[in-house]
Amino acid sequence: MKRLIPFFILHSYLPPLFGASLRLTSRLRSVSLASAMLVSLFILHSCKSDHYATFTGYAQGTTYSIAVKNPPEGTDKKIDAVFEEIDLTFSMFNPSSLTGRINRGETDAATPLFEEGFSLAKNIHAATEGYFDSTVKPLVDAWGFGPGERQAEPDIAAIMEYVGMDKVRIEAGHIIKDDPRVQLDFSSIAKGFTVDRLAEMLEKEGVTDYMVDVGGEVRVKGVNEAGRRWRIGIDKPVGGLAREIETVVSFSDALPAIATSGNYRNLFVDETGRTRVHTIDPKTGVTAQGEILSASVVGAKCAVADGWATGLMACGKLETARRLLSNAPSGIEYYIIYSDADGSTASFHSPGFPFADN
Repeated sequence: MKRLIPFFILHSYLPPLFGASLRLTSRLRSVSLASAMLVSLFILHSCKSDHYATFTGYAQGTTYSIAVKNPPEGTDKKIDAVFEEIDLTFSMFNPSSLTGRINRGETDAATPLFEEGFSLAKNIHAATEGYFDSTVKPLVDAWGFGPGERQAEPDIAAIMEYVGMDKVRIEAGHIIKDDPRVQLDFSSIAKGFTVDRLAEMLEKEGVTDYMVDVGGEVRVKGVNEAGRRWRIGIDKPVGGLAREIETVVSFSDALPAIATSGNYRNLFVDETGRTRVHTIDPKTGVTAQGEILSASVVGAKCAVADGWATGLMACGKLETARRLLSNAPSGIEYYIIYSDADGSTASFHSPGFPFADN
């Protein structure tokens, strides 16, 4: 079957759900409708002597789509293996995951993969002056954005006693908590981390052209089926189901990954009439409804972009975001959409942001 992959895909914010135990494999399966399971697809595209295959499915509480030129035999199984490894290590919804067992105090032993994710989270925490924090799980739960029932009036001061990346570390392969109530949650970098692992697996298999998209976090290499650089459209921060393109990004070998975070879809209005958004300011413990509406970060690694996008949203204030970005590591480009003084939408971006040519 011939089908052309679009020259760009919509890149939009999705809530940071992660680790749902239901995960569809990338292989085409025959499943009864009564089983209530979705069927993932493996679509083959023809293009002269080359062909592109698209592997799609459901994982980490969202959908994924992976386009690969001339995929080696067994690529579907290797994709499954990456998702399974991440799920068993970092999932918040799989009770057997290592992170879940660490949170419950059942183990303190860190695997190499866990250490890699933990070290990344620590580094981004320091670079963003603490606005990215992987210990905010108790706050996320209290505000109603995690499993369990939302607290009408959460005791933020009490919860903050055991929130903070400075309260947890790894020594000689063991997780050390200053307070046993510290809870780890890597959802804010999990999709980006998975994207990187999938991309690295494909490159190890000799793939030269691909696009990996997990829940809107994307990393690419080479060209699409039309022979052009991959292009990604960034959404305007419009709530609901409406979709409008704000701008389009074109990738390079040096900047192959993008992540976007926003506060315009996953939110609710509480009993006092105040809007509560899913992003939590780890310094105050309060939901971060600020001037920044959307943060898109482009870089060499999707996980780093993912963490920075979250940190920028958590800081909330435009002035703070500008300060953080002035000290950002090299190789980070950004596009920030914010609400200005009169309520209008405006944006600013780094000088090297890779806009697509018309």
